[in-house]
Amino acid sequence: MKLVKTFLLSVCAIFTACQSGKNAEHKQDSIASIESGPGKIVDERFLIVPGRSVGEISLGEDVESVGKILGKPDAGDAAMGKAWGIWYSNDSTGGMRDEIAVYSSYKDTTMRIKDVKQVRITSGKFKTQDGFTTGQSEADTKLKFPGMEKLSVYLNQNNDTVTVYDAKQDGIGFEFLKGKSIGLTVHPMNQSVNATYLTLHPEWKRVE
Repeated sequence: MKLVKTFLLSVCAIFTACQSGKNAEHKQDSIASIESGPGKIVDERFLIVPGRSVGEISLGEDVESVGKILGKPDAGDAAMGKAWGIWYSNDSTGGMRDEIAVYSSYKDTTMRIKDVKQVRITSGKFKTQDGFTTGQSEADTKLKFPGMEKLSVYLNQNNDTVTVYDAKQDGIGFEFLKGKSIGLTVHPMNQSVNATYLTLHPEWKRVE
């Protein structure tokens, strides 16, 4: 009888350990567990996780794998081991094309692999788990990311004023035009989003 009880206790212990391991693994791997909002589930293909990823593209990922996901970029710029790749949507309306831009540079001093450093999007299809996306006002964005700070001001190709803010500690930056966000950039936490805009937008003129 003792042997039976010992066997059953061992089985229960193993099962419990397996279940705990699976639950921990699931929690770690599931992006949906991050920034969870009650009753709101975002398709992971369009999920923004500040400081980590945009859709299927993650920071630190080998940039060659981005091409396998998005295909050949429609535009871009490269110099001194750093590069922007830009992909435009085919279904944009109102004369404005939505875009995904991926900034990459060498991963380390071996200069063999380039990895993703920042991902910028303009489409409202992409959003955080609790529904935050482009098109928000500066005030609403400040409520969501109270640590955001103004970094710089540019004049774009139409001489409109674009203001760049960054929630550095959260790993997400914002561009505002006429009081509404027109782009979000995910970057590593505690690293500034700035210093890349003139290469992404060489036609912009920095005024502040």
